[in-house]
Amino acid sequence: MLRAIGLLLCFIVAPAQAGKIYLMGGGYSDSNTDLFVNGLRKATARDSSFVPNIGSTSNCGTNWATMSCPRIAVVTSSKESYAIGLDAFQNDLGTGASRKRGYYNLFQTHGFSPKFITAHVDNYTTHARAGNAAGDANIALVNQADVVWFAGGDQAKIARTWLNDSGSDSPLAAALRARFNNSASFIVGGDSAGNHAMNATMHGGGISYGYLYFGANLLNQTVSQWQNFGDTRDGLNSLRYDDNGATMRGLSFLPAGILSDTHFDARSGRLGRLFAALKHLNLNQGFGVDEDTGVLVDPVLQTARVYGSGPLIIADLSAATYPASSYFRVSNARVSLLTSGDSYNYSTRTVTSSKPAITTRYYTGFRDSADIFAAFETSTLLTRVVDQANTYNLGTAPAPEYSSAPFYPASAPDISLRFTRDATTRGHWGGGKYTAVKVRVDIQ
Repeated sequence: MLRAIGLLLCFIVAPAQAGKIYLMGGGYSDSNTDLFVNGLRKATARDSSFVPNIGSTSNCGTNWATMSCPRIAVVTSSKESYAIGLDAFQNDLGTGASRKRGYYNLFQTHGFSPKFITAHVDNYTTHARAGNAAGDANIALVNQADVVWFAGGDQAKIARTWLNDSGSDSPLAAALRARFNNSASFIVGGDSAGNHAMNATMHGGGISYGYLYFGANLLNQTVSQWQNFGDTRDGLNSLRYDDNGATMRGLSFLPAGILSDTHFDARSGRLGRLFAALKHLNLNQGFGVDEDTGVLVDPVLQTARVYGSGPLIIADLSAATYPASSYFRVSNARVSLLTSGDSYNYSTRTVTSSKPAITTRYYTGFRDSADIFAAFETSTLLTRVVDQANTYNLGTAPAPEYSSAPFYPASAPDISLRFTRDATTRGHWGGGKYTAVKVRVDIQ
């Protein structure tokens, strides 16, 4: 079969000095100390000897002038309004075992001193600007903070609040960028939509099957079109829009050439969506951050280290080819799965794991999947293939079925993903967790 060769060489140059980026996949546990303390708090190198009492919501004071705890400025611009964002910061949601801490209590629990950034879609014309009391106060918080944290929600609202219509920085975003560029101890990051906002170009609003079915042809939205970055489901164009997704300008803190996605395998398998988004954006390296998982990206060391309970899935398309087809196809993609304690050098594209290498395969049979984009199926096939006798597994992606129109046509095909262990693949196992390195993935 003839294959179109489109190898994109991506050179990543480390800055002389820059802050760090902390990516969380969303769906976090409030009590995950590996995620919040070992990952985020210790990365600030501030008050490192203090061990927070995770049962307390008053570990730190709020006077930043005298504060020894890391100072974190919380951004809830992804929420529907200022009022809803303030509520998410100040108040817990639910009670008892189902309680979800508001951001103030969440960060106090883990030994941070939190304050609130007031800029939202309904007030950005003043609160993201200099020269007025609200905007100047937000800029002052950014300049004082050790961490600026973007909460989950709708990433299009983050763009609308922090960027001008042209996609250039608002004064508030410019202050954040200056802080990041000039302080090696500073951290910017976020969970879910806040993770997405770290990209140069955000992608969203779609599922893996739709991205592949529509051939990685994503719709482009401007910052001023943020209201339309969602699902209306009123016809074929809406189906295309929702399932195929769209792109929008992000805040551009992640190193050039890297694209990050969230809720990666716990909510639904997003490997196909990441592959297609990378191709659409002419990139070849992607981070799929799962729920309850954090990734500390160091642009100086050019590394990404994993914390939390879930995996980081890395897509490397640098040696991939794209066979001609009306659907998205790829040959020789390489995918790695990292878990807590593992690190990745995104310049050399190498994985470091302290877990023992797998030398004897545990499973004698194979493990295929009839719904590869269901929750946890991608992770399962990636880890099984490095620890089984058979050298490959197959995953099938059937066309989604909706209870009401619009529908995929009856001709919409099942899409096949092949996960192969070859000479470049290796696996590790230890502490109840796997590491899988350079599994070959082909989409047929």
